Amino acid sequence: MGSLLILGGACTNEHFLTEFSALAGGLESSIVIIPSAMEDDFLDSELDLKRIKQPFADIGFTNIRILHTRSREIADSDSLNALILSADGVWITGGRQWRLAKTYNGTEIVNSLKSIYNNGKVIAGTSAGASILGSVLVRGDSLSNTIMLGNYQQGFNFIETCAIDQHHLARNRQFDMFEIKRTHPEILGIGIEENTGIVINADKFKVVGSGYVSIYDGTRWSAERDTIYELPTNIEQFYLLEVNLEYDMTKRKVILPEDRVKSNCVEPLLLSLVGTYQQVEGLKIGSDIRIKITAEKGNLYFEQSWNRAKYEVHYDHALTFFRPNANAVFHFNKDKFDSIESFDYYQHGSSEWKKI
Repeated sequence: MGSLLILGGACTNEHFLTEFSALAGGLESSIVIIPSAMEDDFLDSELDLKRIKQPFADIGFTNIRILHTRSREIADSDSLNALILSADGVWITGGRQWRLAKTYNGTEIVNSLKSIYNNGKVIAGTSAGASILGSVLVRGDSLSNTIMLGNYQQGFNFIETCAIDQHHLARNRQFDMFEIKRTHPEILGIGIEENTGIVINADKFKVVGSGYVSIYDGTRWSAERDTIYELPTNIEQFYLLEVNLEYDMTKRKVILPEDRVKSNCVEPLLLSLVGTYQQVEGLKIGSDIRIKITAEKGNLYFEQSWNRAKYEVHYDHALTFFRPNANAVFHFNKDKFDSIESFDYYQHGSSEWKKI
């Protein structure tokens, strides 16, 4: 199974395109952009299509194709689906999500997207492209985006029993999800802020970007108290996850230190992490703080420059490691060329460490 990169809008920038490139396998990967959520006025000329491609070309992608139609018959065609089936990554743009549902739901395009996702590729969606990836379609009305359950209510169902909203805090939408929950109390509600996203691998996701993700799962989590509260059915509350926090969508709970279990890590991944990393914040104030990472007999070790302390870290999943018997979590990041470039150290807050 591949990855989902689900973004809250205002995300077609270097940070998230780098994330997309890393998940797709680097800048030489074959990518497809689906802009069908946009208005026709923005899609009717070669100049419009060039404008859509430009941010991807600017970051260095060279194999960029656009897939767009308003015809369900064409959406079932072999030629259009061949574009998807040969792609390493697909990016679904913003606009209005009902346009995506109207054209593609029930067609081979959705099947092809799921096929490449199941074969390890990445599907990304921003704004409308984010909402369409859930099962219940938020703001899918063709007349107004303020109607939470409109005349198009079904998403592409990449995440079952889930509704995804976007531009969340920027547009003061944090209470709108309760309208969905009253009709569909069984769903997991996810609200994603602008310039923020989640990266989903299997049944877990990590928050990326610069903002918050709101969770509507019938509980309330307190980071300070490290406690999850079950809410009575008549109480409507949500909670926020900051960058680098993780969530288990199967268990429907924040991933806490005691939830982490050591997994087997393949040797090529371990070896790719080996090196010396410098704390970015420390350099800003003239403090050269480093961590040396080594791989020994199939295990990963961190050695701190300031006190020479050396300890083993365990593999969890994806590019996430943790220190046993501590609250420390390490999320490794790839650059746009698909190489390890840094890690984020998270323990009641984040710090970035760059590979040197």
